[in-house]
Amino acid sequence: MYTPKIFQETDRDTLFQFVRDHSFALLITTGDDGVPVATHLPIELLPSADGQFQLTGHLAKANSQWKLLGHDTPALAVFSGAHSYISSSWYDHVNVPTWNYLSVQITGRTRILTEDETLDLLRQQVDKYEVHSKCPVSVDSMTEGYVRKEMRGVVAFTMTIDSLQGTAKLSQNRDDKNYRNIISELRQQGNENADATANEMEARRSDIDK
Repeated sequence: MYTPKIFQETDRDTLFQFVRDHSFALLITTGDDGVPVATHLPIELLPSADGQFQLTGHLAKANSQWKLLGHDTPALAVFSGAHSYISSSWYDHVNVPTWNYLSVQITGRTRILTEDETLDLLRQQVDKYEVHSKCPVSVDSMTEGYVRKEMRGVVAFTMTIDSLQGTAKLSQNRDDKNYRNIISELRQQGNENADATANEMEARRSDIDK
């Protein structure tokens, strides 16, 4: 991932938390024909039996991308966070527009999970995403026969973390005056991404006047 040094995020704990908070990711693999294939899906960061962290998720069996998993070719998982257009009209000098954003990219080798491992993953995923539901459901609330029947329609995988890269492009190269004005302008855009980007900028230069 291309990232100028000033925008690099290198703290492992910060990157891992970002992955947990932005788990709806893009999984990219390459077929034998060299054509890339991508699927949007929730991907979890979980510890393996030996205590090492790994990525875990599942694809619909009807999605032929699963047939590319378990090969020697590395897969790429892309996790995206807040982002927003930054107008150059917000500066006190002539410059070009840009885009602020947060992203983490992970490459690794994949392995297809067993049926029991898949069941355990589905149990964890449902529990995680149902936690804020008014009437939460769980895998354990369904009959085992029904769950295993439905599992025939998915293929679960795990992915090692061979490389971990993060970008936090948040106008770190701007002086306090322009940095403050960018935050102010983002607040006036009236959309969640702009607000989230402003929040990240404030958090990273917390001593700046708001």
